[in-house]
Amino acid sequence: MADAVNEPAAGADGDVLAVHRNPTSWYNNASFALPLLATLVVGLAGLVLRRSDVLAFAGFLAAVTACMAPVVLVSWRHTPTAIVLTRAAITSLHGERVLKTLPWTEVASVTRRETQGNVRWIVAAREGERIALDGELEDLPGLIAAIERLANVT
Repeated sequence: MADAVNEPAAGADGDVLAVHRNPTSWYNNASFALPLLATLVVGLAGLVLRRSDVLAFAGFLAAVTACMAPVVLVSWRHTPTAIVLTRAAITSLHGERVLKTLPWTEVASVTRRETQGNVRWIVAAREGERIALDGELEDLPGLIAAIERLANVT
């Protein structure tokens, strides 16, 4: 899937071949969304049942949600919202900000990692630099195939 991308953000050192976007947002993070949803459900149940203990638990869940919001926001700033493939390199972007760029000549491997049911791909350079590719990226199988082809790795 090739899209137009801001040339300075994508890197002027090569032609843009493809852009793979991450359509999720910070509030889609389970560490925030699940406590928020639980707060609403338990709070509503407490109001309907008129039970102070249930409402107190909803208050606890609201506090957990409030504590998790800044953690999720800080970690979101380092999450790629797009992966750009150019003729010269792979670049991870967060909005207009470049997070990391790896030239194809430096890419040594593409590995699959599964942690607690989440699949993540790691593009690693010879010098140890890495770009993590989350499962939410559009056309992830196509992205992995293109990276392997452009970097000449399997």
